[in-house]
Amino acid sequence: MGKVYKPISGKAGKPFFLDRICTQVYSADELIYCLGENPELLTVDMFGKELCQWLEEDCNAGELAEMIARLVKSKADIIKIVTALLNSAAFISQDEIRRIVKIIKDEEGSSEFDKRKARGDFFLTKERYEYAIREYETLLSTLNNEESDRVANIYHNMGVAKARLFLFEQASEDFLRAYDCNEEPIHYYAYIATLRFTLTDRDYVRTIGNDAKMREVTLKLEEDLDNAKKKFLESPEYTDFLNKKEESKEGGRYAFCSFLDMKLNEKKEEYNKYVY
Repeated sequence: MGKVYKPISGKAGKPFFLDRICTQVYSADELIYCLGENPELLTVDMFGKELCQWLEEDCNAGELAEMIARLVKSKADIIKIVTALLNSAAFISQDEIRRIVKIIKDEEGSSEFDKRKARGDFFLTKERYEYAIREYETLLSTLNNEESDRVANIYHNMGVAKARLFLFEQASEDFLRAYDCNEEPIHYYAYIATLRFTLTDRDYVRTIGNDAKMREVTLKLEEDLDNAKKKFLESPEYTDFLNKKEESKEGGRYAFCSFLDMKLNEKKEEYNKYVY
């Protein structure tokens, strides 16, 4: 049986938004857990007056707020601040604290570019696409064309973020820029994929018709799309849809419409999460 730990604070009436991690936390415990999960993104400026005020007034964690304020006032570095916070949480072991501190120390040797790139990639993997795009745009403004591999990687990742926001035309431009930098096949494949989603069938066929390279990539793309479609048709989500649809034929039309509305609202909320 697992251990039971006394929480540091109760649940706050309003969440606190950790901008660098792009996450809302609702308690002191959740704050500390979140810091431990993302050590490579932490900076001293995260621990300002607003956080301390939230801990004291909304979480009733005055001692923790006072400790943070004292450390910041003494100009403690990020390792000292994070170590003190982690030690205040009984659910984090000393081995885990040492692991987290090591990651922070390793990150201290990273360049500002690497840190910002890591942050952009973090937002991308966490499906916070607007935040990822902002980071990548800032990085691109600091690079020159001689750093072709770096530029290509950033343009590609930015294209992925835009494609997942259904901004396919913008994404296609980014993928093509990435390919122009270092001619990696993955960039060209992504470029063709965005054309597939933006052009009509007639325009798409006309575009690739006279280009042997495009036709070759298209064959691989169509094979991947067929496999993706097959996987979806075998998924529990699609099976559930078919069952609800079949029930509607037997007089359950209202229930089926409610089911579709629920699924549509879920997709809307999911999309809003990516943007806001």
